Amino acid sequence: MRRLASIFLLTTSMFAASGSEAKDIDISQAGIQTAFRILQKEYIRSSDLTFDELNRAALAGLLKRLDFGAELIPRKLESVPNALKGVRAELLTPRTAYLRPLAMTTREVAEVEQHLRKFTEGRVAHLILDLRTPAPPGDFGDAAALLSLFAPKGEVLFKMKQMGQGATETETNAREPVWTKPLLVLVDDETNNLGETIAAVLHQRKQALLIGAPTRGGAVRYETVPVDAEWSLRFARAEVLLADDSSVFKMGLKPDFEVSLGTARKHQAFEAAIGRNVKSTITDIPRARFNEAALVARKNPELEAYIRRSAGEPPPEDEPRPADTVLQRAVDLITTRTLLEEAKIDWKRAANPAGAPPMKKAVPVTR
Repeated sequence: MRRLASIFLLTTSMFAASGSEAKDIDISQAGIQTAFRILQKEYIRSSDLTFDELNRAALAGLLKRLDFGAELIPRKLESVPNALKGVRAELLTPRTAYLRPLAMTTREVAEVEQHLRKFTEGRVAHLILDLRTPAPPGDFGDAAALLSLFAPKGEVLFKMKQMGQGATETETNAREPVWTKPLLVLVDDETNNLGETIAAVLHQRKQALLIGAPTRGGAVRYETVPVDAEWSLRFARAEVLLADDSSVFKMGLKPDFEVSLGTARKHQAFEAAIGRNVKSTITDIPRARFNEAALVARKNPELEAYIRRSAGEPPPEDEPRPADTVLQRAVDLITTRTLLEEAKIDWKRAANPAGAPPMKKAVPVTR
């Protein structure tokens, strides 16, 4: 009976924390325990409701409730290196650069610094930092190192509040930044804990605009503990706090410019850029036209395309190409801003400067 009571206490407490149905009907703890007793005694297959099965169901429900706050991972996958590593960097336009770290490791932070210095020397005016690559939880020392490339020296980057400890760990930038200009940061629900922290810090400093989709709210430090020979439990152990002690855990970041792009389409665009360039996912191939060059070559590309369509064979320019609409909108925003900044409008100019012929007044038409 003592074991039964302990099992009921464990399962009911977990069920109350994880079962949305129980929460919706506002059932009491006593009611939940009674429901468990009735099911175990009167259910048509009560023999299936063993202590082991109840514990498994309770743990599964709790993990579902905690979402990304805790999860079971196979121990054999802990030592598997991440397949995506390195930094995608290129110039989208002569004055707009693109950076996308794939795993946010210490080595990638060094690569990002090299690219930033190169962009700075090349007088690049705009930077797009893409943090949408799905990556496993990382080391917050790497997040601090990456942020130090953008934040002023001596500034508090973020804090870590660990469970059971009153004091917080403060990460402060101890070096001079490399990039001090504003930038655009791309985020979505696959942005990992480091990327979300970096985006939150840059956004709070008013140094970055966020474009993309809302993030999950997983800015926490994880700890992994083996629970048996095959499984390990990865759970949130410390919460990230921004400089003003605010938190984005379970809240996430809301982009300044929300642009929706399906996960599958985003992955297609990322894969299409492998071996080519990122710019190919935001530009269209112009259709071949009948022009002077085609006339000299004795070809008519428009006629050839028409014949292929008539035969049910779409020409290459008709085939859909993977497109990164989020990155496209970021480039559009930069282009628009540049045009507005370069437009020279004399707001103080007189409406009728001296020497100009007088303006005629409109005369109403009468009938």
